[in-house]
Amino acid sequence: MVILRSVVLFLMMFLSLSAKAEERLTLWYSHQDNSFIELLVSEFQKENNINISLVQFDPEKIKAEILLGAQYGGLPDLVIFPSDFIGLHSLMKLSSIPKGWLSPELSQKAMMTAYVDDKFWGVPVIQGNNLLLYYNKKLVSQPVSSWHDIIDTKQKWLDKNILPIGWNYLDMYYFIPFLSAFNGWPIIDGEISLNTPEMVKALKYYRYLSEQKIINPECNYTCSQSDFIQGKEAYAINGDWAYQDLKKAMGDALGVALLPTVDGNVMHPMSSTFVLSLPNYNRHAAHKKTFIKKFAKFIQRSSIQKLVYKETRLLPTSDKLLNRYQQQATGDEKILFKQFELSKPMPSTIKMSIAWQAMAIGFKRYEDGLSAEKTAEFMQHIAIQQWKRLSKK
Repeated sequence: MVILRSVVLFLMMFLSLSAKAEERLTLWYSHQDNSFIELLVSEFQKENNINISLVQFDPEKIKAEILLGAQYGGLPDLVIFPSDFIGLHSLMKLSSIPKGWLSPELSQKAMMTAYVDDKFWGVPVIQGNNLLLYYNKKLVSQPVSSWHDIIDTKQKWLDKNILPIGWNYLDMYYFIPFLSAFNGWPIIDGEISLNTPEMVKALKYYRYLSEQKIINPECNYTCSQSDFIQGKEAYAINGDWAYQDLKKAMGDALGVALLPTVDGNVMHPMSSTFVLSLPNYNRHAAHKKTFIKKFAKFIQRSSIQKLVYKETRLLPTSDKLLNRYQQQATGDEKILFKQFELSKPMPSTIKMSIAWQAMAIGFKRYEDGLSAEKTAEFMQHIAIQQWKRLSKK
């Protein structure tokens, strides 16, 4: 009987431990640097007996996946995505975040990226998410500072079967810095503003660069990054999110510079945060809610923010740490901070989400032959119609 009782106790203990070990959260994310997400999760799991299952999505597909999950079921417990997604918080079935969950060290700029409709819909994890200019030091000794310089030297590269520059031409996130150089912006005073003279000028200049044959407009994000790494492009426009991958692939050959000027005008890329958001948080059992809250608090710790910056050079959301690292910055880091300073915050409202869709649809018409003037008008029309449709819900 003693042996039998011991066996029963052992089995009960084993099953109990197994049940605890099987506690699981699912996290979807879209950041290119998966080491950043894996670092957060592995450090958290050192302190907590929980399994966090990671699913990485293409940045261009995760929004649709979440919207589909919200409509038909199958949402994850956690998501980490760009802060402008929270404008769709209702459609994505996101739960609001209690302000008490947010660290007092969080910068006001980062905090406001998660604030829409009088509530917080995410916990800012890292900030930046802005574009900058990369160059291959094996090909370029001194980086250009203007688009005129790139155009003037294009034949030197083309004669060597090297494209002067590459970027994801059809993605409107890459178009925004050009719009900013003409003093335009998609949201002005809280309203969608696409049918403007600035938009028309930016569209014409954007096409002009394509016509100059300095870029392959049919090359998407993956194609452009791969060509740059292989030395088929002298320059590339890409985000700070790609820095770590490019550095691993190219080593000391990777150069970083500010975006070129357009007729003397500075380009201002958009910046945002990546936020941790909670789909259907209120439907979870109490014990799962406890782990989710722990994770949300954990990723804001100063020690974790320091570790993430040390390993990935992704910018912390803590004002104190950001200022310290900026003062200490040298080399590439100095450029990363400088370009971040020249960026403009991306609105997190639903109107920004609508503007993205309208610009993408309109730009396709522009590529098919519609005039720049008609394209700007068409973009605005689509945006207003979509806003009216969503406002009625």
